[in-house]
Amino acid sequence: MASPSDIRVAVRADGSVPSRTFTVEEANRVLPAIEGIFHTMDNRHVRRREVSDLIEDLASYWGDQLVGYDCPDRGNYVRLLRERDDLQSFLEEDTERIHALGASLKDYSAGLVDFYGQVDGALVLLCWQRGEPEVKFFHPLEGGYSARQPLTRGPKK
Repeated sequence: MASPSDIRVAVRADGSVPSRTFTVEEANRVLPAIEGIFHTMDNRHVRRREVSDLIEDLASYWGDQLVGYDCPDRGNYVRLLRERDDLQSFLEEDTERIHALGASLKDYSAGLVDFYGQVDGALVLLCWQRGEPEVKFFHPLEGGYSARQPLTRGPKK
């Protein structure tokens, strides 16, 4: 059994410990679930954009009259506002689903996801971008996408 001094814990620069670190293989096993969540998010983003456009169209057409009880499109406007807000809530829940898998969604539009891992004993972020077949890059905690470096060997646990 390892003694407490034999156990290495990955520590962030601020002294906090990530809830989980991944090996490349572990991160790769999570990617299909993340891809599924992205697919759901894609549909929600498209619909949210459509709904927002419809809201803008109604506002342009009716102006201040849109909020009046006698406006024939008021009910439709209120329904669209609720749908837009619901879609935004669902997108936030989707982001939380990715976080619950142990990953961090950095940029939905760019498809950037990070996982805490270790390379040569240092805590890093394993970096994956949507469309890549597997995790092949990492970057330091203080770096971002521009600091990505190719993995030459898998991170150690």
